[in-house]
Amino acid sequence: MDQRPPSKAWMRVQIVILRFLMRIGMVLHGYPPPIPPRPSFVRTLPRLDEFDSQRVKLYFYTPKRYAEQKRAGHRYPVVVNFHGGGFCIGRATDDARWARAVVEDADSVVVSVEYRLAPEAPFPAAVDDGVRALQYLEDHAAELALDVSRVSLSGFSSGGNLAFTVPLRRHLLQQDSLQPSPSPTPSTTLTPYETQDGSSINLHLSTLSQHPAGSTSRPSAARSQSAQHLLRQTTTTMTNNRSDNSNDNGQSQTHPSSLRIISIISWYPIVDYVLPRHIRRDRSVFPSKTLPKFMTTLFDHSYMPHEASRHLPYASPLLAPPSLLADALPKDIFLYVCEWDMLLHEGHEFVEKLKDCGGGKAVRSMMIESQKHAWDKSVNPLRDQESIDVLYRTAAEQLRVANERA
Repeated sequence: MDQRPPSKAWMRVQIVILRFLMRIGMVLHGYPPPIPPRPSFVRTLPRLDEFDSQRVKLYFYTPKRYAEQKRAGHRYPVVVNFHGGGFCIGRATDDARWARAVVEDADSVVVSVEYRLAPEAPFPAAVDDGVRALQYLEDHAAELALDVSRVSLSGFSSGGNLAFTVPLRRHLLQQDSLQPSPSPTPSTTLTPYETQDGSSINLHLSTLSQHPAGSTSRPSAARSQSAQHLLRQTTTTMTNNRSDNSNDNGQSQTHPSSLRIISIISWYPIVDYVLPRHIRRDRSVFPSKTLPKFMTTLFDHSYMPHEASRHLPYASPLLAPPSLLADALPKDIFLYVCEWDMLLHEGHEFVEKLKDCGGGKAVRSMMIESQKHAWDKSVNPLRDQESIDVLYRTAAEQLRVANERA
């Protein structure tokens, strides 16, 4: 991180101002035509508890014949998208132009997640919300006409981080649910993985789960409510997914979730929260084009107030054990990075780590030349939107191929 954190009160004032400016900016981003599409419909996830003041919403973008095909029993592939904004600003509708490309070119349903934002809901609230969104889609797949055996994840900037950290989190929760203990709890379960040097580490789900969402006066017993809810829901989902056949002992068998993540498309993600921002700026090819220092400091301290959390795979997938990446992430992974972005180098490092982690992954990357972070979200009405749309459609075509191969 860049410097000492600002006071919580001052952080919230700045965040409120930035959210307001972001709203104005996204209105300007709606030009030039064609105007970004509106969501087809919205679903709201159930509250976690009485302290859950920020509701998680899912914005659905559907193909033109969705209603007709739904009545005919057709099920669509799904692309779950996470917006950017440093985990502090932004909305699920910010990526509507990307959603249109996916709906039209990949013939898929796009579900954009409006996850909880920091500082009101710091790490790992956004990651938890992504896992909850996947569980909701699996539970309601039939009524929503979704083929959850063909799910892809996409995201921009901080949302690009979630495209990786959500499946990592979900995988470990599933592994925890498969433990022989009849009642797994986040405070007792350990998940072993090997580090790059071959040694073994244990990931405490309690450590990965705690997040003081909401006000500082929130009771400590409720601070792990999100994690406890996810563990209960994961266990329930997997218990319900029993086969109709019995094993040799005549006992029913519990099977993993039917939801299958087949690909990830991540745009200019942050994948290492440990590396200081000043080092990122120093090694940038164009430091003056990187995000302002005050903004990255504000975002980092709002979302990641506890230094120890920055080392976790749920925060920094670049630091995740290779075996975890091999087990938790899909085969097809696409990474887009920007030449003038301070995140360029860690993006390249992550691509190489993914290629070497095992699991036969097909990892592809592309560097957008002479462009800064979030260039595609520019509010300049004279920007070259056509070239952005071409790139979106190229990426959507990759999703279509992954769907067909699956």
